Amino acid sequence: MNKWLKPIRVIVSLLFLGLTGFLFLDFIGSLSPAWYGRITWIQFVPSLLTFLTVAGIGALGFLVVLIVTLLWGRVYCSLVCPLGILQDVVSFVSRQYREKIRKKRRRYRPAEPWNKLRYTIMGVTIVAFLAGSVFFLNLLDPFSLFGKIFSGLVRPLYFSMNNTLAGWLQEAGIHALYHVETRRMTLLPLIWPALMLGVIVWLSLGKGRLYCNTICPVGSFLGLIATRSMYRIGIDFNLCNRCGDCLLNCKAQCIDLKNNDIDFSRCVGCFNCLNACSKQGIGYRNRWFPDKKTVAPTETAAAGNDNERRTFLFRLVAAMMGTPLATRLVSDRPAAHGRQPATNRPTRIPEQKQFPISPPGSRSLRHFKDTCTACQLCVSACPTRVLQPSFLEYGVTGMMQPRMDFHASFCNFDCVICTEVCPTAAILPLTREQKHTEQIGLVTLILGNCVVKTDNTSCGACAEHCPTQAVRMVPYKNGLTIPEIHPEYCVGCGGCEYICPVRPHRAIYIDGLPVHGRAKPPVIEKLDFTPDDDFPF
Repeated sequence: MNKWLKPIRVIVSLLFLGLTGFLFLDFIGSLSPAWYGRITWIQFVPSLLTFLTVAGIGALGFLVVLIVTLLWGRVYCSLVCPLGILQDVVSFVSRQYREKIRKKRRRYRPAEPWNKLRYTIMGVTIVAFLAGSVFFLNLLDPFSLFGKIFSGLVRPLYFSMNNTLAGWLQEAGIHALYHVETRRMTLLPLIWPALMLGVIVWLSLGKGRLYCNTICPVGSFLGLIATRSMYRIGIDFNLCNRCGDCLLNCKAQCIDLKNNDIDFSRCVGCFNCLNACSKQGIGYRNRWFPDKKTVAPTETAAAGNDNERRTFLFRLVAAMMGTPLATRLVSDRPAAHGRQPATNRPTRIPEQKQFPISPPGSRSLRHFKDTCTACQLCVSACPTRVLQPSFLEYGVTGMMQPRMDFHASFCNFDCVICTEVCPTAAILPLTREQKHTEQIGLVTLILGNCVVKTDNTSCGACAEHCPTQAVRMVPYKNGLTIPEIHPEYCVGCGGCEYICPVRPHRAIYIDGLPVHGRAKPPVIEKLDFTPDDDFPF
């Protein structure tokens, strides 16, 4: 049975990697929003945040991961985690290059764990999370980091390749592909995923899964549980001839034959050692009810010492789980929205935005910042590309969390895709009817910037693109009409701000609400006649 574990693991892991990666690259909507939840529900941190926010199928994923880890160890890290699987792909490509091109076999060596760094990162992440901040999860959660890499770095490259290939095919008269419109991107939020991608690739090439066993807080937390799992990989000393093939193929570098020890907290369940052993002297064994004939005395002693070292950490985590989420980084207190008064100054007046605009369905800035891990899945799924990674708009702790950028695009009035694909419940589901009155921001008009007033020319683009008639044109002078705003009807879609031709500062813009409100239903003008059913011509 051992020989089949690795092939099964490789097939399942590649399937998860392909499906998860496709979520961030799909630009034609071939997957329905329901598929997003089916693919991401097993991811540990998104599922945990969903559990703490709302009930649903997404809340069961982290429980499944915990149960599986308690039974068989950290198989999640090699079977489901997309960032871990990506590291395996990098290691495999590197190994093939070394063996087939450079004619050198790649060997791993056992290494001491970096426990101080490892558990410090995990502890700081847990403490920050319990205090109400997901900042460190934004930076280090494997699913979130994978999403940033694919959405910010791989997706633009994928679009560029598609557009280049589509151009070549169209020149040949083949229209199987079409050109994909791309939006401008802010470079600053891409620095972190680019840096972490370099670190991950570098560590994968030389140190296997060192990132997972040192930096990743999810890997460290699951490693603690794995030390108490029922079935753990162990060595049968009646069959082992101490050839060392298992440790030379262990990408977690956790097998130490000198001390007859396997550090199961670092084992990621890749099963390389099982296939490498020609004597079948290594495999899963029941540690809750062990067979004493195959257990070496030094191995038992080492396991006991290892458990003692982690007892304090378990008690610390258990104590912190009872700590209330006392600290909040963004207040839910509604703030007064001051309006920039009309002015006759000929100079352009800067926009005075007080709050960033979080996506519809996110309830409030506090809720959004406390639950969004910046995985960028909504950014990739947004059809108008109005969702963009933030830099400092939410503050330092909210870097890379999505925001509505109405200079880049606008929010489609009928679109609810972002509310359906969010894996952490940072953006809660909305129906189209709910979305039509979900108020995420309020419109502000600066008449001193409007071309109707400054240049005595007609415009009206903002009113034409307002789906709720929160902006209307009223008589002005010399036969001109000028915008007039009705904020109670505004939902904050940003159509008026995006289309406004004034530069560098818009004459009309949307200021975010710290707590989302409810707008009045859109005004629908009634016809003063009933059209005939039959077309008259």
